[in-house]
Amino acid sequence: EEVEDGVVADCGHGFCRTCVIEYVEGAVRAAKCPTCSKPLTVDLSAPPATAATAAATATATAAGDDDDIAAAAAGAGSGGRRGGGSGHLAAAAGPYRPKKTSILSRIGDLSRFQTSTKIEALREELQRMCCCDPGAKAIVFSQFTSMLDLCHWRLEQVGIRCVRLEGSQSMEVRERAISAFTTDPRVRVFLMSLKAGGVALNLTAASHVMLMDPWWNPAVEQQAQDRIHRLGQYKPITVVRFVIAGTIEERILKLQEKKQLVFEGTVGRDVEALGRLTEDDLRFLFG
Repeated sequence: EEVEDGVVADCGHGFCRTCVIEYVEGAVRAAKCPTCSKPLTVDLSAPPATAATAAATATATAAGDDDDIAAAAAGAGSGGRRGGGSGHLAAAAGPYRPKKTSILSRIGDLSRFQTSTKIEALREELQRMCCCDPGAKAIVFSQFTSMLDLCHWRLEQVGIRCVRLEGSQSMEVRERAISAFTTDPRVRVFLMSLKAGGVALNLTAASHVMLMDPWWNPAVEQQAQDRIHRLGQYKPITVVRFVIAGTIEERILKLQEKKQLVFEGTVGRDVEALGRLTEDDLRFLFG
């Protein structure tokens, strides 16, 4: 796809001028290149990059030669200023600094850290949401705060602004997070602990729910999803569950299904649902 009014970052990657302005302004911390994750610095006073320049920088980037990348980027900005000025966007804030108790602090060198398949799938899903519906917001649930830490770090890397809610937070911190999510259009994602975010919340600003890990009790997940199924919700609801094939997560999903059949067959008085449970299923559930 051809870039309109292109600019080239110091790392050598090209972007649409309007897109990169929105991306940097929406970043919570230091903006990073979504392609190579290096600190993003763009000279907006430079003239538009040509197709030839974009090709040159792409070749230099693929080769991994920093000198070639810098030369290609400089070629794109010939005649323009490099350095400070009103048109110069740079990552002024420091790098992402997790809490001392965070799993990220134990990882050490985050520049060499690679996230999991599940987190990358979440990133792709959220980027697709932002692209298809610029006003859409999502709630990401996990029962593990360490998973929320990893998701938060990765999403901020690609410029997706997040707020968080977990059980250890004070009421004041929770209220600020909820207010930011519901009123600030730049905040697109609410990261929540499954139990902390499962009750007493009305978050109709969101229309997407992402479940990062299955919980053995399906009612807990249903309560979490109900945060956006409230009066005042006028958008279609999308729920995405991330499950790794061939792991215990698949067994938990089967357990959820059996528990739901028991509920429907007893409380819901659905004899057909209860009949789908085998004797072994009942022993497993009640033994």
